Amino acid sequence: MIRTILPTTPEVVRSRSVRRGPARLRGFSLIELMVSMVLGLLVVAGLINLFVANRKAYQIQSGNNYLQENLRIASDRVGWSLRMADFWGGNKSSAVVVSAGSTVTKKGDCDGAWATAVAPGSNGAGAVFGYDGADAFPLDAACIGGEDNYVKGSDVLVLRYAEPDVLSPGPAASSAAPAEAATISDNPDQIFLLSVPGSTAQLFAGTVPGAGGNNSLRRYVHPYQIDMYYLRPCNVPVGSICNAAADGGMPVPTLMRMHLQSDGTFISEPVVDGIEQLNFEFGVATSANDMVPEYARATKVTNDSNWGNVVSVRVSVVAVNAVRDVSVPHIGTYTLGTLEACKYTINRDAAPTTTDCEDFTPFGGDKASQFVRASQQFVVQLRNRIRG
Repeated sequence: MIRTILPTTPEVVRSRSVRRGPARLRGFSLIELMVSMVLGLLVVAGLINLFVANRKAYQIQSGNNYLQENLRIASDRVGWSLRMADFWGGNKSSAVVVSAGSTVTKKGDCDGAWATAVAPGSNGAGAVFGYDGADAFPLDAACIGGEDNYVKGSDVLVLRYAEPDVLSPGPAASSAAPAEAATISDNPDQIFLLSVPGSTAQLFAGTVPGAGGNNSLRRYVHPYQIDMYYLRPCNVPVGSICNAAADGGMPVPTLMRMHLQSDGTFISEPVVDGIEQLNFEFGVATSANDMVPEYARATKVTNDSNWGNVVSVRVSVVAVNAVRDVSVPHIGTYTLGTLEACKYTINRDAAPTTTDCEDFTPFGGDKASQFVRASQQFVVQLRNRIRG
């Protein structure tokens, strides 16, 4: 019997290995591929939902932070001015006299006589004076550049005081330090307060008045200031007027501060935007034994001639985020103060309703529910009056 021996070269061995392997290599079936795709889509959809949810949470938190920051800035700025009100370098307002040369460039009703009227009165005078919200600006609208620059129904607050910065001209004007003397002489139109603590106080512009009285007493000079806080319907007006084209076509209500400049003129500057409504109530203590003041609106304080007895101010603020948010309707009722004050309700997909708001229109109009709001109320004591 003859046996045939096949060659055992590497090529032959490899060919045998191939033949001994699986009959065929299988891939994914159509059903397996579809199941894999469905599972992948579910994972991607979950990631997208997570991303969208995180994005919405970030937007809501950013909006809340924006509102809280705006409220903080408003309360800090207004609170600082209130705490400075009626500071006259260690004297009472009754001791302050006004030099004939202390003038302010006229701006409507906000002229020199009004600007330097530091003694309490019923005509807008005194360290603290307020005006209730109305359908028109309570002073001559020329003070703020026109009637269109006032948010109807919002209160106005006027504060007068001497700033804490001190220049010391010494016992006589000639003994002032060169730098301090230059500060006064280089700003001949700026109004200053010359004070001898516990003795006399005088508003002047230009040359420091003569010492008078006891020349050995130390004299101090403070820059004089008047702040008027009010709401303007926009942040950046077109020209000098708030109209529909302001703020890029979407005017944002803004807290404004009108104050004196070093050239003796008034200027209005934005404090913070997004402040929709503003209200002031005044705590009146008619005697030293009044431990808890009785709060009243500005009109009542004026009618009762009680501006000299105001010892605290209750401030109510509503802020609005001008960035539209349609994720949920932002509805609610906002009441400013407690004494017959403005109250308005933001309704779902309808025009807001207002009570005692004097033609006030909330931001967004009929779409007001698409914007987030926050409110704050705080009380500031007039420390210069409480300390006597």
